[in-house]
Amino acid sequence: MLISGIALLVLACGGLGGLVNALLAGDLHLPYREENIYSPGWIGNVVVGAVAALVFWGLYGPMAKVAVIGTTASNVPVAFTIAELAGSVVTGIGGGRILSSEVEKKALAKMKNSLLNTLEED
Repeated sequence: MLISGIALLVLACGGLGGLVNALLAGDLHLPYREENIYSPGWIGNVVVGAVAALVFWGLYGPMAKVAVIGTTASNVPVAFTIAELAGSVVTGIGGGRILSSEVEKKALAKMKNSLLNTLEED
């Protein structure tokens, strides 16, 4: 299989993991902005999951030591295993989870400030 085909498969599996994360987190909505908080919704989870899976595969997959420019000392065959496929889905879930956590953290900080302002007014 060509590297580009494998990369597309990794992106798709990472995106699937991001979608799973959106379902698990109850974050299945379209992107929106509310005052100073941007929530990327399920689309953001899919994109972050796909990119995270591709980066993780590039760093730790079997092609990590293959030269992009120039030649390598040995001829490395291009292969993609079931473990790497599953790892791409899990990485997508993790990447989506990080995105969801950041959005929740900003929303909670805003809510905290709002509550503190309300208490100070009383």
